[in-house]
Amino acid sequence: MNQLTQHAEVVVIGAGIVGLACAWHLQQQGFEVTLMDPEPPGSGASSGNAGTLANYAVEPIAQPALWRQAPMLLLSPQSPFHLRWQHLPRLAPWLWRFLKASTPRRAQHATQILGELLAPAVEDWQQVLDDLEDNDEGVTLYRRGALYFYRSPKGWHEAQRDIAARERYGIVQERLDSHAVAALEPALEGLAKGGILFPDACHLSDPLTLAQRLAERLQSRGARLVRAKALGLKACDGGVRITTDHEPWQAERVVVATGIRSQPLARDGGDRIPLEAERGYHLEFPSARELVSRPCCPVENAFYLTPMKGRLRIAGTVELGHRDDPANPERLDYIRRHAEALFGPLGEPSQSWLGLRPSLPDSLPVIGPASSLPGVSYAFGHGHLGLTLAATTGRLLAASIKAEAPDWLAGCAASRFR
Repeated sequence: MNQLTQHAEVVVIGAGIVGLACAWHLQQQGFEVTLMDPEPPGSGASSGNAGTLANYAVEPIAQPALWRQAPMLLLSPQSPFHLRWQHLPRLAPWLWRFLKASTPRRAQHATQILGELLAPAVEDWQQVLDDLEDNDEGVTLYRRGALYFYRSPKGWHEAQRDIAARERYGIVQERLDSHAVAALEPALEGLAKGGILFPDACHLSDPLTLAQRLAERLQSRGARLVRAKALGLKACDGGVRITTDHEPWQAERVVVATGIRSQPLARDGGDRIPLEAERGYHLEFPSARELVSRPCCPVENAFYLTPMKGRLRIAGTVELGHRDDPANPERLDYIRRHAEALFGPLGEPSQSWLGLRPSLPDSLPVIGPASSLPGVSYAFGHGHLGLTLAATTGRLLAASIKAEAPDWLAGCAASRFR
């Protein structure tokens, strides 16, 4: 028996924070929007991130220094990076692209594009948050900045190159000596040789609540939320046909914003995107909720301590493996061991979490039209910057659909991987 085809003007596949932000901007432009996701809004990486709007993070992960740092990152038990070696044959093509993206010329190009994306990120989010102000359970945006601190003289010395690079791109940052770090965050007294305050950075009281409130606001204005998994896309008269695990859909336009699950749908759009899951972890400690007042990153350990509603979230590290692998207890132990080496016992964690960051080897997302399937656009691959760039991505995606995108956005085109 044939299933009845459902119809929509715009279907946004993916109800994570990027998909929700795309839907919000499209709705603001007058489009009728349907959100499609098998999971509740804000699930996955959107719920478990560090909660920081990191508008200072203009340097891509792929940097020339990685050629020198690779042995330590791969082999040291103290490394914040972990590779599941049994998956190396599958990961090798992505890692080779990553290393090729680490040349000075390509890293500089990525930095320029990231600078364009990040410059309006906080104010783009403020526009969305202003629209949610009357929500009963509001989301607070704290404008307290973010703090990097360095525990060793070597780390502080090596940080000067990064500081100078960010200065060249106009990033506002304040150098702090050990006394100034402790004055800003008393819990860090005696821990830091120096620090950098990014005063324009912000953090959110709860990323999951933000996604849930945004989904509710969209639905209150007529957006539909369909609990289905998109399985394939193809052209049809008048638009795009979406095969799902339930009934089929037909839409005038489709936005693929499914994070790590975007790759097969992009293939239907004519694009082979080298998308890989960076497995990130967090632990939450209610008894340490007032330890710090802003996101603080011990740079040598590569995680963030972020105060959130009712708890301290410690999030970070990078693990490359397979998206379906179970959580690695050694990664969670890494976070707890290094955090308690800094601050002493933090109590029992109320939550441990594993999420999949959708990452591309050049650290740039894919934003814009599919190469060979008219009516399909992409908004995925933000890596560590999904929350930070969601609102900006939504604005740019809507502009792209209206043929009003800035020229520099071509740097985020899917065609760069051809």
